[in-house]
Amino acid sequence: MESKISSLRKWLDGLHEKPLDIQEDTDLIQSGAVTSLQFVQMVIEIERLHGQKLDPGVITIESMRTLKAIDVTVFQAA
Repeated sequence: MESKISSLRKWLDGLHEKPLDIQEDTDLIQSGAVTSLQFVQMVIEIERLHGQKLDPGVITIESMRTLKAIDVTVFQAA
């Protein structure tokens, strides 16, 4: 079974014409991997992968900035 982070990485790749080299510590915002509108869509995708709504306090720029931060804050915290 594919990990949630791998699924999220594929989803992020699908936002762009060319595949991105998104590493665990790539800044998703600064790198341009997600725009402000895509950030909202990304949160919805994270909730879908996680299987439940996120507590609004979890959704911060810092907790969603990298795949590692998302994994630690959301997927491993479950």
